[in-house]
Amino acid sequence: MKFDYSDKNDKRVVETSPYSLDYPTDVDKAPDKAGVYMFIDKDDEVIYVGKASGGRLRDEIKGKRNTSADSGAKKYRWFRTNSDEVSKDLEADWIKKYQPRNNVLGK
Repeated sequence: MKFDYSDKNDKRVVETSPYSLDYPTDVDKAPDKAGVYMFIDKDDEVIYVGKASGGRLRDEIKGKRNTSADSGAKKYRWFRTNSDEVSKDLEADWIKKYQPRNNVLGK
């Protein structure tokens, strides 16, 4: 499923990347805050949704480099939240919504 731009207006999101950023080139543009991120493929399909706890969104995205999570990723988006709990809920909701192919069931 392609990214739904209305998700940028989700009330749980306090800040978001203004557009899809190049992956992995622009990873340093992600904040070191709690949040959720998406990897997006060449066809603009959401292929992975992940969360970052403890205020480490940038580190979490970097840590997925060369893993099954980023397989096929060309771009990414980040979404900052106010807490780890909110990030966890948002991640779960978006995994259900997008059903990204690189997310492993039960993780």
